[in-house]
Amino acid sequence: MKKVLLASTALVLSAGVAAADVSVGGDGRMGIVSLNGADVSFTSRIRISFSASGETDGGLAFGGSIRADNASTVDGGGDVGTAGSVFVEGAFGKLSMGDVSGAPEAAVGDLSGVGLTGLGDFNEMVYLSNSDRPAARWDYSMGDLGLHVSADNPGPAGDQAYGVAVTYAMGDISMGLGYESVGSSDHIIGGVSAGFGDATVKVIYGTADLAGVDFDQYGASLDYVFGAATVTAFYTKAELGGVSGDAYGIGAAYDLGGGASLKGGIVDGDALTDASYDFGISMSF
Repeated sequence: MKKVLLASTALVLSAGVAAADVSVGGDGRMGIVSLNGADVSFTSRIRISFSASGETDGGLAFGGSIRADNASTVDGGGDVGTAGSVFVEGAFGKLSMGDVSGAPEAAVGDLSGVGLTGLGDFNEMVYLSNSDRPAARWDYSMGDLGLHVSADNPGPAGDQAYGVAVTYAMGDISMGLGYESVGSSDHIIGGVSAGFGDATVKVIYGTADLAGVDFDQYGASLDYVFGAATVTAFYTKAELGGVSGDAYGIGAAYDLGGGASLKGGIVDGDALTDASYDFGISMSF
């Protein structure tokens, strides 16, 4: 009887997984890192991610994704919409909710980063949205044109971030322009990415009024592919209320095949007293 029950349970579970289309992936790394002139130390990480999707009888697609470490925490997680995301998609477009980026970030994004660990992520732009979750975003495509609208959950003070953006692709050139606001702050940001053979160049510029204080940010990145190797460089500068600072980095990655790559980089800038660097193996499962 026990064997029959076990067999029946296995059949039910396997049928459910097949119908739900659940997949498991992940990423990892191991290597060395020195941040802001600190002593060299080891760095390692392993993260498992899950994604699931399905479709209603009427053709409505639905699904979601989350990392295991975000599934449930003391301060929230996937069970309360502060991590992971879920979506429904149909002829009306795609509606996502949870830990989703705002419309401007979805349209413009960030510059290319370097290194095994990100080295402070100075390649990333500043956005106002996705501060209070679960956030929501609607994406709709009409050929090469894309429309994006987003809203955060109301914050503790009642402020709620809103964003709108548009994207357009033309061959190897893609463009994005977005606007977002929350409370007495607003932000306009645009970016262009262009491919030239083995090289890809991206440029971003954003300007904001942060409750009466001017904030400007801009930068550029370059990715160049040499066979299995990719060399990346970026430069960013930001100015807040007349005080400015910049950051720059260069790095390389070599594809070992099977989801493994050798990665390393070096980053320096006004926010650092000494350069940061790392090197190691990156894994994708």
